[in-house]
Amino acid sequence: MTLLPKIVEIILLGVIGGAVPGPIMTAVFTEVLNGGFKKSFWVMVKALSAESIVAGFILFVFFAWEVPTAYFYAISFGGAIVLFWLAKQVWGIREVASEKKEIFSFPKIMLLTILNGGFWIFWITICVPRAFELSQSVTGGQVLFWGLFESGWLFATAVLAYVFSKFRPLLLKKKLVSTVFRVFALLLVFFGLKSAWGSLVYFIF
Repeated sequence: MTLLPKIVEIILLGVIGGAVPGPIMTAVFTEVLNGGFKKSFWVMVKALSAESIVAGFILFVFFAWEVPTAYFYAISFGGAIVLFWLAKQVWGIREVASEKKEIFSFPKIMLLTILNGGFWIFWITICVPRAFELSQSVTGGQVLFWGLFESGWLFATAVLAYVFSKFRPLLLKKKLVSTVFRVFALLLVFFGLKSAWGSLVYFIF
């Protein structure tokens, strides 16, 4: 009986992680607008794969190292640069692309995930302790945590993307297309500035 609350908590943690606004969610919404919900789902799969790879690395290797927190804030500087680069690409979109056009490829999303200092801190400080707590109750608890968390993440992201897709016809009106994509670009810039500012505050203060 004590296992069920832990499972529910992990899934909810994943749901919250998927629902929190951030660069990945912005990427998904951009792809919804560009190619519809089905096309955006592949961005979710790419993001899920990238996050799973990095999270798996953290769970099975990185937690054993005594790595200073400063390293993660240093990583965030690189993440900010990537976000600015993606924002520039999104800003230049003036019309909905063809189905073959790909805005957020797997390498871009993988790079975004690896250089997201906040992601590393979140997993090491919040997820790893819960994963090992679960491993005390269930054999292979780390793997179970990993799967449950990512399932919750995918569920939340997919639901929000589907809801957003219902507004796609309105947002694709001729005069709005460029404006909406520029809003997404500005959001990416915002997350980039937030990442860089967090790092500066840490190192300066």
